[in-house]
Amino acid sequence: MAIDPRTFKAPYIDQRQCWQAADEFRQQHWPSGAIPVDVLEIAEFDLDLEIRTISRMREAADIDALLLGDWKTIVVDQQLYMDDRYINRLKFSIAHELGHYVLHRDIFQTIPRNTTGEWVDFMLGMPEKEYGFLEFHANEFAGRFLVPVENLRTEFENTLLEVERSGMSRHSLTDAFLSFLYNPLSTYFAVSPGVIERRLTREKLWPLPR
Repeated sequence: MAIDPRTFKAPYIDQRQCWQAADEFRQQHWPSGAIPVDVLEIAEFDLDLEIRTISRMREAADIDALLLGDWKTIVVDQQLYMDDRYINRLKFSIAHELGHYVLHRDIFQTIPRNTTGEWVDFMLGMPEKEYGFLEFHANEFAGRFLVPVENLRTEFENTLLEVERSGMSRHSLTDAFLSFLYNPLSTYFAVSPGVIERRLTREKLWPLPR
């Protein structure tokens, strides 16, 4: 019997469980601890997942990447894949799909998702709140996976020390000024500035303790 997406219920997974799963998965599949974490290498060569491109997938379905129901294939938007300007976005999207791979495998196996069309149809029919839970889980996994908290803490402290060497107090920094500090951190971790902003907040590194 076909599953009715209107009755779908997302599993309860709290933020710290997402982080723990991301840390354990990274340590298992990226034991060197090198930064940046090469999620493409992990997906293709360690997990043996096929990365397959689909032309204009984002334009048609507002999707950058999608883990198919065979658990062997991640399809990605071809234009995104071919444009180096979006490489960090692509890496986050693949890490997001790995979040589903790790956190949601049991429940996703009950959903028809062997094609992009099947998956999109199910997602569109799912209650918005339940869809939001799934995406929150995968986003928290991806952010922690690509930006390990200890490395972030170290690099952020180094950035603050540079600010202080320039004659400013770290405690005088405002949210607006902090945005100028995202770029060196995003370059180091090979993620977007927005990911750095969210990680600093999620990990309670910003606002600064007084």
